[in-house]
Amino acid sequence: MMDLRKKAFLRDLEKELAEENVAVFAGAGMSAGSGFVNWAELLRPIAEELGLDVDKENDLVALAQYHCNDNANNRSQLNQRLIDEFSRKSIETENHRILCRLPIRTYWTTNYDKIIENALEKSGKVSDVKHTNDHLSTTKPKRDAVVYKMHGDVEHASQAVLTKDDYERYHVKMDQYLANLKSDLISKTFIFIGFSFTDPNLDYILSRVRVAYENNQRRHYCFIRNVKKDKNEEEADFEYRKRKQLFFIKDLERFNIKTILVDEYEEITDLLIKLEIKYKSRTIFISGAACEYGDLEEKRSIKVCL
Repeated sequence: MMDLRKKAFLRDLEKELAEENVAVFAGAGMSAGSGFVNWAELLRPIAEELGLDVDKENDLVALAQYHCNDNANNRSQLNQRLIDEFSRKSIETENHRILCRLPIRTYWTTNYDKIIENALEKSGKVSDVKHTNDHLSTTKPKRDAVVYKMHGDVEHASQAVLTKDDYERYHVKMDQYLANLKSDLISKTFIFIGFSFTDPNLDYILSRVRVAYENNQRRHYCFIRNVKKDKNEEEADFEYRKRKQLFFIKDLERFNIKTILVDEYEEITDLLIKLEIKYKSRTIFISGAACEYGDLEEKRSIKVCL
């Protein structure tokens, strides 16, 4: 049986899709389904070079900064890692395909890869990709969707947001870019998918929207996987992680972000399929013609069609 939160998601998003008021925010978890590495794996060789264990590190942005500090601010190795891992071709997931088929005109992502743009192209849509302030002043002809890449693009690795220095300068260097995000968060309903909410730039904007709009923030939705007990994990440690997740979900409520908990990621796909069917049921049009009506009279036939 579908829970109340999922029913609310389908009801709200069907309405917002019809009015083209939906935006997607895709995090690393969404690209992981296409085979791309997460941040830990991206930085594993970097950590080893520093004599550190990436599995013991919680602040991976700081880890990237340590590498720069240890190499006189030279980040060529980081740039090469990004190019090596995110340049290869990859197949988009079913979630990408569904979201790109729907009438969504705004996509935000912290990912460096090109899966969203490619999925839009395969759906017959023109994407206008933006990852610098300069891109905001131009418009791609006949665009169907705008893809904002908050942390940069793999083809411009030297400009990608990777280190603490990058994050600390972001709100100054990308002020107008963040203004666009703030505007979208105010006016559109977001679907956060594959996102961990640890990005300081997004937190910076969410906090300001919350303060400005207090109890009038627009509702958004995110998908989070229920914590699972690891093999050989102590029951007390598992209960601790569950309790911490509940506090995290409650904290998201401050930003009017409703969490949909899933046990398996396939549940997200199932829900998106239901959403697509629900939306498309609004657009079905049946037509026909007849010159003879057989046993049915003309008036009765027309009444059935109506």
